[in-house]
Amino acid sequence: MASRACVGPAAALGLLACAAVHAGSLRTMDTDGSQWRVIEDPADGAQGYVLERLGADGVPDARFGREGRQPVAISATNDAPTSLRVDAGGRVWLAGASISADQPLAVVERFRPDGHPDIQWGLQGRLQLNPGGIAVKPNDLLPLADGSVLVAGVAANVAPARAIVFHLRADGTLDTTFGDRGTWQRAAMGDGSTATGLEAGSDGTIAVSVAAPGEPGRAEIWTLAGPAPKLLLQRPLEQGNDGEDVRVVWTGQHWAFGSAGAPTGRVGPAFLQPPAWPLREGPSAAASDPGQGGFSPFAAEPTASETAPPPVEERVPRRWVALAIVLVTALVGAALRRGRGAKKAAARSQA
Repeated sequence: MASRACVGPAAALGLLACAAVHAGSLRTMDTDGSQWRVIEDPADGAQGYVLERLGADGVPDARFGREGRQPVAISATNDAPTSLRVDAGGRVWLAGASISADQPLAVVERFRPDGHPDIQWGLQGRLQLNPGGIAVKPNDLLPLADGSVLVAGVAANVAPARAIVFHLRADGTLDTTFGDRGTWQRAAMGDGSTATGLEAGSDGTIAVSVAAPGEPGRAEIWTLAGPAPKLLLQRPLEQGNDGEDVRVVWTGQHWAFGSAGAPTGRVGPAFLQPPAWPLREGPSAAASDPGQGGFSPFAAEPTASETAPPPVEERVPRRWVALAIVLVTALVGAALRRGRGAKKAAARSQA
């Protein structure tokens, strides 16, 4: 769905602020044919967007929101969301961008299965942040099995712009063990890049699609299933194509390139595998990275206990001290018993 024309501060940001560019799907289909979708508010004179829940017959579900609809507000200028996802539990997730000081702020909203804002997420169901101080315009998001969420998009306040992915914990805080202090960025190259989509395979693995326009332009698929991101597939982009429609899809057997426009399904039990510790960037990671060694999303910073030197061995092991105490106690007890025995023997002899 195309966004309204950018206005106000959004216009100054050009394509980065207009939600239609590199946007994920705004429609999710369930297995029974019912769907969730984001549309422009159909009320006369209304501004903004609404989230709808429709049955398989296309009739609004009266149990959802207010008669099947729930207003959504990504920004004060009524910009459209860029992605809609529904997790296995029926919670609805939206991503988009708000504008502050002419820079995008990532926005992630969550709604309960009944369509009302989930007050357990952010502030009244809405979270707004610049992960690691980076101005991010999200293009897609992917809820994970533990209640956390991955967000993919473009880092807008660096030159050239870079594809970026960050991870929010189940409580909405930035996971700083992910990547470099919380983000993975494809290293700068050519005319820049943007992460256009996220997807989960039937085995729970995760992949992200990246568009890197330029000469030559290319589309890429990176898998996030291991201790370091791995370039899995690459194909050239046609001249003049910025790759905004590049998507990653799981075909049931392997990862492949898809295109924008198709609805998504409910997100299955997607998960991130724990990092392999210790992990260091090396030739093997750079060899699979056409961006010349981008940050690994699983290169966690070591904790103080992991970086501290091994403890100095004690001069006298504690177990020896304990044994000595036991022996001394036994000797003292024996001496006392002998003393009492001697006194009794002397008393008998005097009698």
